[in-house]
Amino acid sequence: MKKWKEFHPIVKLILIGSIITNISNGMIVPYFTLYLYEYVNLNIVQIGFLIGISSLAAMIGGFFGGTLSDLIGRRSVMTISLVISAFVMVGFTFHTFPLLLILLTIVKGFIVSFFDPCAKALISDLTKKEHRLSAFSMKYFSVNIGFAIGPIVGILLALNETSTVPFYIAFSIFLTYSLLLNMLLTKYNVSKISGKNNNSTSIGSSFKTLARDKVLFLFLIGGTLATIVHGEFTVTLSQYFNVEFKRGLVYLGILWSVHSIVIIFLTIPISNFMSSRTPLQAIKIGTILFALGTIFFGISFNLPTFLVAMIIFTIGEIFLIPAEYAIIDEITPEHIRGTYYGAASFTTLGSFIGPGLSSLLLVKFNGYVMFIFLTCICLISILFYMWGMRVKNSQHIEVAVVTKLK
Repeated sequence: MKKWKEFHPIVKLILIGSIITNISNGMIVPYFTLYLYEYVNLNIVQIGFLIGISSLAAMIGGFFGGTLSDLIGRRSVMTISLVISAFVMVGFTFHTFPLLLILLTIVKGFIVSFFDPCAKALISDLTKKEHRLSAFSMKYFSVNIGFAIGPIVGILLALNETSTVPFYIAFSIFLTYSLLLNMLLTKYNVSKISGKNNNSTSIGSSFKTLARDKVLFLFLIGGTLATIVHGEFTVTLSQYFNVEFKRGLVYLGILWSVHSIVIIFLTIPISNFMSSRTPLQAIKIGTILFALGTIFFGISFNLPTFLVAMIIFTIGEIFLIPAEYAIIDEITPEHIRGTYYGAASFTTLGSFIGPGLSSLLLVKFNGYVMFIFLTCICLISILFYMWGMRVKNSQHIEVAVVTKLK
């Protein structure tokens, strides 16, 4: 990718780190529910509820992590997140203490999520505006590369649901990453570039700024609606296959492999295509493809048609998700950039709502109705982004008029 040379060395490390840390997460995630089932006296439903609580903790943690990064600096928050995450991974090996595993599951969701808004804010801090959408595309690409490789590494290591090996590997990766990141941040003296740059900034003033920002509010609604559809789409598909297309349940692994392959091969070309377009244009294209892919799932009847639906859906995701980061960046005040990226984590509420809403529609009606409803949610999300941009542009016009009058 041509723009790779334009990225700051620390941005490059964050992108490489995203691959490595998500390889370690990818080794754990597929087996984590079984691991908890083996050692915690909870049934599958209760474990699902626990994972849901962990997701909500991650949403809250992302916001506080981003806000703290503006107050005490990106470096401090990212280091705290990585180091504590490392020791949380080791804590999971103490499976003779079920209550500890339950507590650590929630802590993991909360503390790991500190890192992501700080990383996005730091990417924005250190990247020229015209290259930020490409940087966010690469961040999305890196995460998915990691999650594509992780489960394969787990299989090669002959891991099973009771193995503690992946937790020790994750511990080593998180700790090493924290050391490398600190070395590079020190070398480039990044503490003077990002975070902790406004002594007048406080949590109270940050909250007031967020509360007054109608554009951010509209973007968050649009992002939450989109996340209802794509946030936990594997769960939606597994529910559909299990209830209405039982012979297709075996397709799920194939479809998700294709999902990863499409991301690996098309993210960079699509990123280059998007570089000359605005984030809103990318969101429109991505959401329309999401909608087409979703409705196509509803009318699919065999593996080839499901594959076509997944390819369309995944291409939409490649357009949409990096553009959601970039459009938030367009409205973010520099002195509280971390706070805004932290606020963006509230869109993960859609991941919590999506599976429950999908299962309700599936049980009460049928799969076709479920996919139509999800398609409508996709299309409605565009309206909120367009509304937000209209408000943003009108605010700029008002400011320009006032400035001219002065």
